[in-house]
Amino acid sequence: MTNTPDSTLPPPGAPQSAPPPPARARTPRTRTAGHIVAIVVGCLLLVPGLGIAAGGAAAAIGQAVATDDDGYFRFTLDRVESTGVAVATTDLWLDDVEGDASPWVFDFLDVDLRLRVDGAATTDDVFVGIARSADIEAYLDAAAYSEVTEVDDHAPRYRQIDGIRSIEPPIDQDFWTASASGTGEQQLEWEARGGRWSVVVMNADGSPAVAADVEVGARSGAVTAVSIALLAMGGIIASVAIVLIVVGARGRRSTDEDAGGPKPLTTPLPAPSSDLGVAPDARSSPVG
Repeated sequence: MTNTPDSTLPPPGAPQSAPPPPARARTPRTRTAGHIVAIVVGCLLLVPGLGIAAGGAAAAIGQAVATDDDGYFRFTLDRVESTGVAVATTDLWLDDVEGDASPWVFDFLDVDLRLRVDGAATTDDVFVGIARSADIEAYLDAAAYSEVTEVDDHAPRYRQIDGIRSIEPPIDQDFWTASASGTGEQQLEWEARGGRWSVVVMNADGSPAVAADVEVGARSGAVTAVSIALLAMGGIIASVAIVLIVVGARGRRSTDEDAGGPKPLTTPLPAPSSDLGVAPDARSSPVG
């Protein structure tokens, strides 16, 4: 029986490939005090960074979901009522300074207020107006009216002011900055500005016994800018925090000094002879 040579073995006299180099030992990594500090600072920055970004996202989502087609956040009050001549909200907008103070603040916030007022009866001729608090206080001086002091879960809370039950019609006054009157739903829009401002809801003829349904709307042109700024700021802070944590956790490669001295040198093995099974003398000696 003839033996078949193994095809996986190289033929005699063929050059043999060098063995693969030994696997390189993995260099250990060490952490210094600076790496620990980086981890701590990164953790301290990560939480506020994510919180700021979440606030920006919430503001953006809230503006997109909670506003109407005109961009107003809406709040509906329970029916406002008074046995006097008016329901007033004094100092609705107050910055503690008379006049148009801090104009750059209001320019940035760009706040618009919208009031929708509908008389309790379809035939009621209702009036809603905004004016400076001093003008409204002078107008209602000595008159009986109800002042809204707070709103508890859509329900207004009042302070009753005693006085006379007759007053000149509000539509005849010229101090209103913005006003609307008539039957059915009346809408008033006002661009907020510095100073002390108040709102009144009355019967258009100034008669007592006021009752109306009120919806308050507010919008600000700064919501989008603030949302983008918060998202960007939070993203930057969170990114820096993550980089610090990663750098601190990775540490640095150990050096000879870290290992306690230089590493011993290893002598590579000589490459095996390309002629297998043939002695060097036999290759160089002539055949006799």
